Amino acid sequence: FQKFTMVWGSGGFKSCEALLDRVEKNDPKLVELVILPMKTFGDAEVERLANILSKGVNTHLKFISASGHGISASALKKLGQALAAPSSSKICSIAIGNENMGDEGVESFCQPISEINGGFIESVDFSFKGIKDVGASAIGSTFGQSKILKRLDLYRNPGIGDDGMVKLCSSASSHCNRDNYKSHAFRVLEFLDIAENQIGPAGVKALVDCLTIGVENVPRFKQIELHASSNPIGPEGCTHLKALISSQSGYKSIVKKMSLKKCSIGDEGFASLVESFRKPCDAFSSLDVSDNCIGEKSILALADALKENQSNIKSLTSLNLANNSIGDDGLVALVGSLNQKDEEGNSTIEILDLSSTKAGIKAAVEVLKCSSLRSVRLFNNNLGSEGFEALAPLLIGGHQTLDHLDLGGNRAKESAVVSLLKAVMIKQEPDNSMLRTIELGGNEVGEEVEKLLKEMKSIRPELDVARDKPAPQEEE
Repeated sequence: FQKFTMVWGSGGFKSCEALLDRVEKNDPKLVELVILPMKTFGDAEVERLANILSKGVNTHLKFISASGHGISASALKKLGQALAAPSSSKICSIAIGNENMGDEGVESFCQPISEINGGFIESVDFSFKGIKDVGASAIGSTFGQSKILKRLDLYRNPGIGDDGMVKLCSSASSHCNRDNYKSHAFRVLEFLDIAENQIGPAGVKALVDCLTIGVENVPRFKQIELHASSNPIGPEGCTHLKALISSQSGYKSIVKKMSLKKCSIGDEGFASLVESFRKPCDAFSSLDVSDNCIGEKSILALADALKENQSNIKSLTSLNLANNSIGDDGLVALVGSLNQKDEEGNSTIEILDLSSTKAGIKAAVEVLKCSSLRSVRLFNNNLGSEGFEALAPLLIGGHQTLDHLDLGGNRAKESAVVSLLKAVMIKQEPDNSMLRTIELGGNEVGEEVEKLLKEMKSIRPELDVARDKPAPQEEE
């Protein structure tokens, strides 16, 4: 689909007149209407757009992206009525309003659409809209029973909190179990972003109940990618979240990806999540628990789970542990549970982020011995020159499985950087290196490294080396 984000129009740069003319004329090239905040898009423009859509004269427009504009509740209601009209253009994605939209605006927009269970909307973006509990409840009532909605974005609405999440989930569930009709709430949802909403354990429990409780012995239609970062979920919240990771009654896990960055879960909370791996976690593929005060204790539990429950974790490919002070011993144990050349271990994890985890040289060396990893980040672990010298022998001829290696921020001197790069440059026969990207920013780079990289282009043209460019020398 083509995007038309900048249209000058007869009314000047800020005017949307020419753009709305094209909508009214049913321009076949205008499939996605993107109106940037610099444009004038207030009540008059919204009401004109609503009038066009309600008549059904446009058959090509499918996407409306107009966040960042102040729009009154009455104008939002007219737009909602237009989207719900029987003759309306079939809009499948919408983002509208700004941080002042609030509960009144959300409720006004949703009310007409709730009468048709969300209509044809597949994606709705309510991020940064000043939503609280009343607006959250309206969203649940409107889209909880939708057979269409795949994406719901509620990012950065701190007013929602536990009360708002409880009301959203309660209204969604109640609308799915009425009039002798029963189904799962948000039955085809594939993406849910509730990050930065001040949601704690009570809100998490409500969400888990909403997504897990439904028609008995009937699986959900879709797995969900859940973004719940920067919420005060804590250890207690994790005792509820683990139900989304473990498979239900022999079916797939409810979530396929879970992001819990900066949620204060600690060792206790992470240990609860790890318990999920003791049951089948079919199709659960990605876990981000970065910046959560996780230490060695729960990492040792993870290592045991990965080693002992391989048959339960056949789909987990990505694990982000960045910004947790785990330490070398814990990481060595973790890496020891992964598949290595001469030892059997977990072979599904391909992407491992150990940035700022206090990984030492021993852990870094063991990571590079893993035979199933495809991408490794060891950024900001203070490996220094000694660490680079220790890694160099493992990078002779590149690497047979890694295609991405981040060694940035480790404060190695240029001589050690040179040693590592010289090892990579060696071409063995046959050349089985998969390495395509090395990140070296935050290590000393000077003329010697730059000279070496010029040679690298001819020897390994497939390899991209990201680094800090040396500062130009001042003339005397």
